[in-house]
Order: sequence, then C-alpha cells, then structure tokens
Amino acid sequence: MMARRYFGLAVACMLAVALLAGCSSSPSKPAVCTDAANLKTSIQDLKNANVRENGVSAVSDQLTKIEQQFNTLKTDAKGQYSTQIDDMSKALSSLSSSVSAAKANVNAGTLSAVASAAGSAVTAGNNLVTAVSNTC
Repeated sequence: MMARRYFGLAVACMLAVALLAGCSSSPSKPAVCTDAANLKTSIQDLKNANVRENGVSAVSDQLTKIEQQFNTLKTDAKGQYSTQIDDMSKALSSLSSSVSAAKANVNAGTLSAVASAAGSAVTAGNNLVTAVSNTC
C-alpha cells in the first residue's frame, strides 16, 4: 500500500516537472522579426545621414549596410512580403545608381537625385518593416 502511494507521488512529481518545463520555455520570434528591427534602425540612420557634413559616402556606407540587412531579411522571409520586398529592391537599386552617379560627378542634380532616391528607399523600407512587424 505504501509503495503505491510513493509510486503515485513520484509519477505526480514527474508530471508536474514536465509541465513546468514546458511552460517555462517562451516561444522565440522568427529571425525575420529581428531582421526587420535591424533594418528599421539602419533605415532611420539613412534618413539621418548628413551629406553636407560627410559627403555622399555617408549615404553610400549606409546603403551598403541596408543592402546586407535587406538580403538577410529577404532570405529569412522565405517568399513572404513579396510586394514590399520587390518595392524595396527597386528603391535600393535606384539609390545605388544615384549614389554612383553622385560619386562620379557631384553637383546639385546628382545630389538631388540621391536625396529623392534615399527618400524612396526610406519609404519602401518602412513599408517592409511594418509588414513584417505586423506578423511578429
């Protein structure tokens, strides 16, 4: 009779431990959520880039960082957010072209094109970050 009681108590304890262990592990967010947070920070940095103080290289350096983070997000998204990803891809391509033109020949026209393309990249990036964040 005592053995049954101890056996029942042991089984109850093992079940309680298993249940508590299962409850304590919090579900981790998908990698794409972290990617979006990183991209959001870099987009904000692009928006705040000071071309007058640091030249076109300020935008160029930030563009490189954004492209790397965007490619990581695109891979982790696994086909999701295709509209926003396509828009961001086009905006980054345009910004890259504008930055190259400005590096080759700095003038009011090329700097204006960089500013316009950077604005489009910021908008496209924010749209992508919002789309991803809504699913995190």
